[in-house]
Amino acid sequence: MELGLRQGYSELWNPFEIISRGLPNELSIPLIIIMKFSSQNLSSSVRKQKGFTLVEILIVLALIGIVAGLAMSNLGEIFGGGKVKAAQTWVNSTGEAYITSYFALVGEYPKSLNDLKNPPAGTVPFVKRSSDLQDPWGKEYIYQYPGTYNTGSFDISTTAPDGTVIGNWDTGK
Repeated sequence: MELGLRQGYSELWNPFEIISRGLPNELSIPLIIIMKFSSQNLSSSVRKQKGFTLVEILIVLALIGIVAGLAMSNLGEIFGGGKVKAAQTWVNSTGEAYITSYFALVGEYPKSLNDLKNPPAGTVPFVKRSSDLQDPWGKEYIYQYPGTYNTGSFDISTTAPDGTVIGNWDTGK
């Protein structure tokens, strides 16, 4: 079947069928215009089928929010455990090292932890800031010489928010 001018333009909407049949010269320019418009219509209809709707995106965001909320409820326990570990490390190693160094250089144990910041004349301070003598919860570490638990030495301790005492003595655990 040969395509002519008398036929309607409805056949021109399928460019592949027209190309396979062959075109008369007088239809070549309108075909280019029609092909351009028809390819735009085809690509826009394909674009409409790709992507997500606003409702789908909102559902995904709500689910992410629920999962994040559940995870956040456990973060206090996770980071709280880190503070306990930091306090244990300070009383069992860092604090003991400061006090033992003070004893080695000055010849006696400090009367309080503030002596580590302000030692006798001629001795370099062991800590620079008062915050270096505070536990992870912002309270001063408790120092006692002579120690109640470490007789003949000193005790360093602090209390966690849950009431657990963290000290530099052996608890038997």
